[in-house]
Amino acid sequence: MNMLKQYIVVALAMLPIVTLAQTTDTLTTTIERDVDVVNTYLPTISNPTKMQVAPIMDDTMSYKPSFKYSVLNKVQVVKTAPDSLDAAGMSFYASQSPYKSLLKGFVGNVNAGGQFFYNIGNSPLYHLSLEVGHDSWYGKLKQENDEKVKCPINDTWAGVDFARFFKKTALSVDMQFKNNMYEYYGLQTLDESQDYITELGDKVKGSELVEEAKQRNTIFDINVGFGNSLVNKRDVVSYFLGAGFGTFSNKTGINQIDIRFNGKLRLPIKKNYLFDVDLGVNNFKISVPDYEGYAFNFAERSHTDIQVRPHFGLDFDHVDLRVGLNFVVELGDEEDSFYMIPDMFLNLNIADDVASLYGGITGMYRANSYRDVVAMNKFVSPDACNYVWKSTDGTFVPRVNMPTTQNPIALVAGLRSRFSNKVSLDAGIDYRSFDDELFFVNRGYMRASNKDDVDYTNLFGIISENGKLFTVKGELNITPTERFSMLVKARYYKWTLDYIEEAWYKPKYEIALDSRFYPMDRLLVTVGINLQSERYGYNQTLKEKEKLDMLVDINLGAEYKLSSRLSLFAQFNNVAGQDYRRWLGYSSYRFNANAGVLFKF
Repeated sequence: MNMLKQYIVVALAMLPIVTLAQTTDTLTTTIERDVDVVNTYLPTISNPTKMQVAPIMDDTMSYKPSFKYSVLNKVQVVKTAPDSLDAAGMSFYASQSPYKSLLKGFVGNVNAGGQFFYNIGNSPLYHLSLEVGHDSWYGKLKQENDEKVKCPINDTWAGVDFARFFKKTALSVDMQFKNNMYEYYGLQTLDESQDYITELGDKVKGSELVEEAKQRNTIFDINVGFGNSLVNKRDVVSYFLGAGFGTFSNKTGINQIDIRFNGKLRLPIKKNYLFDVDLGVNNFKISVPDYEGYAFNFAERSHTDIQVRPHFGLDFDHVDLRVGLNFVVELGDEEDSFYMIPDMFLNLNIADDVASLYGGITGMYRANSYRDVVAMNKFVSPDACNYVWKSTDGTFVPRVNMPTTQNPIALVAGLRSRFSNKVSLDAGIDYRSFDDELFFVNRGYMRASNKDDVDYTNLFGIISENGKLFTVKGELNITPTERFSMLVKARYYKWTLDYIEEAWYKPKYEIALDSRFYPMDRLLVTVGINLQSERYGYNQTLKEKEKLDMLVDINLGAEYKLSSRLSLFAQFNNVAGQDYRRWLGYSSYRFNANAGVLFKF
């Protein structure tokens, strides 16, 4: 790194520290390698997104504490607001749970599980809670070739949440453990007796490209935070300092270590003016197994980014204005980089408590790690992060190391309106450019006997692509009575891509409805509907895109309170019995149901 970059890194890292030092008295009062590819294959049209296996299981029983662990990934949605720097520590709060503790168990036709949550302390001085849970899926699924296959999923999680409250400050510690076991059960077309050409040009038997079906991901995180309790007050100096450590490992032998630091300082200038600065330092290192074989090609990776986000704020009766920048220094990937991302936002109150207009010029930076990619698509190939395919002229070539995804600039605008205490609306648009957005395609190999014939595995590779995205969103919240509420969300996406034909696995639009109804005092009925338009994947064997049917997932739930402490509940998922696919080769459960008991104590 040249001398200029060294000065930039040091200056950005020291900015919040210097500011903190100047305000100490006030604060006490108030927180690679190049690869030549021979005879390799990748479609000239490609690209997917984040969705997952099995059913969409929305638990309508709102019993889980703040650090709940979801079994299934949700659809990836592009945010219209700028991403904030992730806090390493937990927010300072007293428990919002209406109960001290709970014990929950359920069993169904394809899954069973339980959860134990114990709130040890909840006082003005401290908060301490523990949680442990497990969920298992054991049913079979019918594949596209009518073959029934097992789809085992086993999720186990545990967590500890602690906060100590002082007179004007607070200390928080949060620890979480997650273990997810599953199988690559998806359909694949490799012929184990055939010879194939690998990415590096080697000729190998198909049997050497078919890996063990079972996988396991294990995650551990600990976060510590300290700051004053007035961090959200605009007229008082406030601060927050946090640090975090995380590990990720899988059965294949990949290990990732994450270290993160963050801070926030707020300095009021006058009654209606303030200065904020956020600091984030994130580092991860990925080590890989000693692997002998042809299926995977691993490479070590180390990444560090430093983010400093200063901005000025003006807050008047009808106008809320934020003007700032996000400075990012990136170290340790293919080359060091520096980014400067705008961060400007305006909210105009055009009618008190009735309507407001908002708009802004923002951007986004996201360093992608293997852990992040698995969260998007758990069926991604273990070595996918080391060979991300990229095209600059229509021909796809592999690049070592996962690229950073960024939105250099995004334009957002919208309207928020509250027609009454019973009806509210939020509608807006978002137009942004992006570099190196990640998409997925089934990993394919060409046959040595005929290079025009390509077969694919049930693992996914990654393609990075540049382009633009236009989004229209709407959210309607209706609460006509105390017994009934309904929330409707809708989004429309228009993708413009440089080289690939479709935004693989990305829906053109999606609609979600969530309603809650109390037909009687002790009975709660919930209805959830998730709708996604047709999506496309790339079929490497047919060398053409393949349409995935529209997804219509209807979920019903009911809870009956036998007493203030004891409840019975039931959940019915995919009521329509649709055989939808989130990914090519991966079918999902049709109708499934479970029932259980909840005890609060």
